[in-house]
Amino acid sequence: MGKLAMVLFVLFFTMALGGCAPQPVSSESIPPSKAVNLKTPPVDYSSVRVVQLASDQAILIDGTYYEVTAASTFTTVSGASLQPKELRPGDLVFLTASKTATGQLPEKGVLLSLVKHEDETSQRISTAIAQVLENQETGDIIAPEIKSVSSHLVTLQFRDWANEHKYECIVNLKSLAFHVKEITGSVQKSP
Repeated sequence: MGKLAMVLFVLFFTMALGGCAPQPVSSESIPPSKAVNLKTPPVDYSSVRVVQLASDQAILIDGTYYEVTAASTFTTVSGASLQPKELRPGDLVFLTASKTATGQLPEKGVLLSLVKHEDETSQRISTAIAQVLENQETGDIIAPEIKSVSSHLVTLQFRDWANEHKYECIVNLKSLAFHVKEITGSVQKSP
């Protein structure tokens, strides 16, 4: 009986190893899937916010002065730490904050976290928006908002701080030339 058990064991073991034989390899290569850059996901520019002014105490974004506290965190998309003084007008950011509605501009809030976009396209857009913020002749603008981005143009809208007229601006990403026009029917400040 011991010999029979040994023969059955060897037979079973041989059959098990036979099932592990390598399968024939196909000579056809599998086409690669579309290249995906895992390092930098595409940015939805309609959801980013534009830094208008920044200091160690407060940051003006979307017509709101957000107070910087000891609990406020600043990073880049890649996770690098950032200081508030490193932010520049035109920088594109994601923002988490609390906001107090006062009904007057600028609103007030407390900044919880801010993440700055640092990819090449975002930097080009930031440079173009900074050009508008620094050189437009419309007045004191507030709350610049990106409306669309193409390969060579950025369209943004903003309001004049004093009269709250609404404006649209188209900026060339390469030449940084821009054109501002008032959007008709914009809301005027009530008396």
